[in-house]
Parts: sequence; structure tokens; C-alpha cells
Amino acid sequence: MLTLKRLAVYFITFIVSVALVIGFVNWKWLDKYLVNEANKISSDNELLNKEIVFINLEKQTHGSEAESFKLFRKSIIKLLNTIAGEAKDKKGPKGVVLDIWFSNDTTELENLKAALKQLKDLKVPVYASYNINEKHESIDLEKIDFSEVEDKHAIDLYNDYLAGADGKNPGSGRYHTFFYPEKNVANYENDIYLKSLIFDSVLIESLARKVTLDLSNSQNLSRNPKRGGSIVPYGNLAEIENKTFTFIADSTRSAGVFQSPSGVNAPIDINKNILVVGDAENDLVDIGTKKIPGPYIVTWALSDLLDNNNRLKLPIENLAVIIGQILFFSFFTVLIFALLFKYIKKLQTKPAVIAAIAFAASMIFFFIYGRLILGFNYVIPAGHTIVASIIAALLCWRFAHKFLVTGVAEGSQKYDVFISYSHSQSDWVYKNVYEPLATVKKANGEKLNIFFDKKSIGFGEAFTAKYMWAIVDAKNFLAVISEDYYGKNHCRNELDCAVKRKVEKLLNVQILAFTFKCVPEAYTVFNCIDKSVDPDFIKAISENLATES
Repeated sequence: MLTLKRLAVYFITFIVSVALVIGFVNWKWLDKYLVNEANKISSDNELLNKEIVFINLEKQTHGSEAESFKLFRKSIIKLLNTIAGEAKDKKGPKGVVLDIWFSNDTTELENLKAALKQLKDLKVPVYASYNINEKHESIDLEKIDFSEVEDKHAIDLYNDYLAGADGKNPGSGRYHTFFYPEKNVANYENDIYLKSLIFDSVLIESLARKVTLDLSNSQNLSRNPKRGGSIVPYGNLAEIENKTFTFIADSTRSAGVFQSPSGVNAPIDINKNILVVGDAENDLVDIGTKKIPGPYIVTWALSDLLDNNNRLKLPIENLAVIIGQILFFSFFTVLIFALLFKYIKKLQTKPAVIAAIAFAASMIFFFIYGRLILGFNYVIPAGHTIVASIIAALLCWRFAHKFLVTGVAEGSQKYDVFISYSHSQSDWVYKNVYEPLATVKKANGEKLNIFFDKKSIGFGEAFTAKYMWAIVDAKNFLAVISEDYYGKNHCRNELDCAVKRKVEKLLNVQILAFTFKCVPEAYTVFNCIDKSVDPDFIKAISENLATES
């Protein structure tokens, strides 16, 4: 019977197994996939924050690389001058976000400083990207040396002209746009610390987060993010393209004009808005199935933060919640198994089927739970819970299988009689026991349902499991004991299992012996019929079956 000790052994086995699987098998790929899918944006969604205006500043290729670089810097200067002209008329933006980094090349550098100073004097903060990993490759951030990165940048610009120490939330002027691109989302690091020979480490904040902290009207923002990094869902490309204005630099003046998107007649409105500037034509990020402009991803990140992540679905990372989830659905699997095993007796001898059903039921409930949590913009971690439920189902199967082997399961009683015999007497038993009993009818007129291995066990089936489970499903056990019967392993197993069930009052046992001397002494207490003494033994067996049924 069940004991607390046996249950404790299975519980400890479960805990150890789950711990080993979680510790040595990485299931984060599944959780990452779910977060990816949960944050997929429909083509019908229009979610870009209303304060954001995107400006495409395309890098033109003219002549040599040096000439192209000079032309692009001039375009940046003319863009900044144009924005400054609007700001002087009190129509200036809240801020300008350049998804552009400035190298230490001195080309047009003084004119660039003058353009930035105009905006700084007009109280229009300008932010620029600090290039940690321009290609968005998978890198080890701890191996990046701040001094090497710093030497590549125009340090004066970042220190004195770009938004930094004089912002609402003081910073260094150095803000990264580093992320790992995936199928439907980009994974940001909010704060990156680079090693340095002079300082212990140097903080490089996220550009999108820094701009949000400085320019957002929300009072609920905190410098402490919800998590170590930020997930940015890729937005609707059609939506952002329809709101992308292109800057056309004037060839003669130090300014330019904004060209409206195709099909849009309204002019650009920069008044009290946030301008995001980048090259949407050439600065592309490969996400596997397609390429997306990197500046668009920065824009979506900024939009999400300005909207307090209203469209972002974050993974649950609370350890207590994750452990509780694992335990709940594992025990739910056990509960379903226990209920099926107890109340659906036809399935008792099919523990693998019950385990599969219990696991499936648990996963259906798990799916419903996941959908409900998704309504609160959270994604449940699924990998570890699924594995734990599989382990719980396997242990339930093992536990029930032990029940069947020891004969303590109730059984379905679908067989009226189980005939056990030595195969050396196979022909005699078939002709003199099975065939006569097959003609016997029960009180309701139906024939006896007899388990006889040659008839009941198909080719390729697990022989031992089949006959052991058949004993569990039988009402009566008839042992045909010949001289060699108890010396055969299978015969002895069958009789021992039947006797255990007899003790538990789950089965009736009777013995047909070739001679009384063939019956093991321990089993002489049972109803024995000696065929050498009673030639009409079938009648006696039939009467006993009728009485005991």
C-alpha cells in the first residue's frame, strides 16, 4: 500500500531530476522564442508615439570616400541649421536625436560645432550615438576597451556640444544604440560598463532611455529600469515609412527643406516634437528574413519608452513566480493522473496513456494560463515548466507501473477469468480448459471473457507487462498447476501476483492441479481441484466462477 516514505522518495526524485535538467539543459531558446512571438506587431498596428518625427538623412555617394564623408557632414550641418532656424521662430523641437556617431575626423568639424552650439544656445538638446559596435554583432562587452573606443570619436563634441552634463538627468554625452537583433524584437542593454585603464569602469547609457528620461512628460519614469535590458518589438514598417520625412540639403545655402512622405501632403511639424535622424536607406540591420533600418529600431525603442512600454510584453523573471509555476503545473499533472487512475479503471493497466493524457491536460491549462498572463503584457517562461511536467508524468507512470506489478491497483475487471499454465502443457490446457470454458455462458447470456495468452497477446506485444496487467483487470484467476508449473518464472510471477490481489480482496483464485502434490505448500489453502480425482473439473470450475463472480 501507499506509504509516506514511498511518496517522499518520488518527490525527492522529482526535485533532483528537475534541478539537474534545469541546471544542465538550456531551455531559454524556447522562452526567447515565446517573447519574440508575443511581441510580433501586426501590419494593422499604428503605435508610433505622436511626439516622434523621423527624418531620413541619406548618405550620398559622390566621388571618393573622403568626398562622400565631407558631403554627409555638410548635410548634417545644414539639417541642424534648418532646425535652429525653426527654433528661433519658437517652433523648435523638444530635442534632436541623431542615430549618427561622430568620428575624430576634422572634416567640417568647426562648422559642425557651430551648428550644434546654435541649438544648445536655443535650449534644444542634441543627442548622438556613441559607437560601441556599429555592426550589431554578437560580442563580449567586457572585452571592449573604453580608451580604444573613445579615441575613435570626436571627444570635444561629446563633452561640450552634445546633450550631457547639463541635461535634466546629467550624463556623459555618450549614449549607445547597441542591441542584438532577433526575428521580431531587438534586445537592448540599458547600461553598459566598459573597462578602462584610468577608471574602474565607464557607464554608457542607452540613447533611447536617456532621451526618454530627459524629454518625457511622464512623472512615473525612474532611472531604475524594470529589468537589466530592454526588449524592443519591431513596429509597423508601413506606419513609420508614412511618417518619415527626407531632408534635402540646399546646394547653395547652409540649410535645406523637408520632403514629405509619398502620398502625404502635410508639411513637417517639428514644434515641441522629438526629431529622430538617421539614414533609413543604407543603415540596415539583418534580422534573418529581411533587413530593417537601424534608425527605425532606435525610433521604436524611444517610442516604447515614451509610452511606458504599453505595447511591450516582458518575460517574467521573478524567481519565486517561476518556481511556483513549475511546482503548480507539475502537481497539477500528478493530480490529473491520480484522478484518471482512480476513477477510470479501464485505463489503470495503461499508465503510459494516463500519463500522456495528464500531461496534455496540464499543458492545455498551462496554455490558457499563459494567454491570461499575456493580457497583462507579460510572457511566462515555459521551458522549465514543460520539462518539469514531463518528469512528473514519467514518475507518475513509474509509480502506477509499480502498482500494477505489485498487484494493488483495483483494475477494470474486464476479464472474467485469467488462465495461467505452463507452456509445456499448452495443447492439453487449450483443449481441456480453454475450449470448454469458452462455451460457458454467464447469467446474462454472454460468453466468458477469458484471458488466454495464445489468444490474448498479439505478436510483438510486451509479454510480461501484458499478462501482469491482465491479472489486474481480471475477476478470477485459474492456475492450471502441473509438475513444472511453479518452476517457470512467468508462472510463478503470475501466481504470486494473483495471490497478492487475493489478499487485498481484489481477485478470486482457484487452482486446477494435475495432482495435489504439484501444488506448492504455501498455496494448498486455496480452492484446489485435482483433475486426477475429479474428471468433471470443468463443471466444478464453472460453478466456482458463477459463485465467485
